Amino acid sequence: MLVVQQVTRWLYIQRDLLKVMSVKTLALAPEYLSIYIAGRTDVDIPMHMDRQGIFASSQCINVPAYDWNHGDTNVTFGPFDELNETAKPTFDGVLDTAQKQLIVFGALVSEYFRTTVPLTKTRVRVWLDHPVEPSNVVIAWG
Repeated sequence: MLVVQQVTRWLYIQRDLLKVMSVKTLALAPEYLSIYIAGRTDVDIPMHMDRQGIFASSQCINVPAYDWNHGDTNVTFGPFDELNETAKPTFDGVLDTAQKQLIVFGALVSEYFRTTVPLTKTRVRVWLDHPVEPSNVVIAWG
């Protein structure tokens, strides 16, 4: 009985540690001024010649980034219930995640972030501090 209690306690501790560590932040300098969010990396990237704001399809979200020669774009990525965003998001939509993966990547970088999601359709919300060249981007899923 003691062993079961210890294992159960260990599982709760591990679950809490995983929950605390699930929000990630990274400073990026993407060369093509955008990052992409999708369920897989071999998708068509939605684009517009004006490059004004976020463009999305059911397969991919194209998020603008700060001009790399001006500095980094700070990207925070995590589950919605673990982020403290209270403002209305710049983007709120649903992505196809057939493989139950959500990936943030760039034109020249195959993966910045990756997480497993519970469903084949995943709600994604994005906050930007500037509509065209944000230096801070928050990506929440779930």
